[in-house]
Amino acid sequence: MESSKKLVAMFLVCIVVISSSMHVSMASGEINSEKFQQAFKEAAIEYKNCYNTCDKKCSDEGLGYTHCEIKCDEDCASKLLKERFQTLKN
Repeated sequence: MESSKKLVAMFLVCIVVISSSMHVSMASGEINSEKFQQAFKEAAIEYKNCYNTCDKKCSDEGLGYTHCEIKCDEDCASKLLKERFQTLKN
């Protein structure tokens, strides 16, 4: 009888430890999700500003919509990636 009480107590301790670790990991996941959403919003704003500026300049030069769209998309994406890598590198 004594060993069964110890087994049940050990089982309950294991459940408490596992549930608390799950709670901590889920909270950490929520924080990471919020950080990702904020970083995505910032990157989207930077890309949008870059793209709109580039598209205006390109269309003012008399180039076609498709050409400007592809050019500006490639230019802005590479520019933002380069800036992000430089930030990570430093």
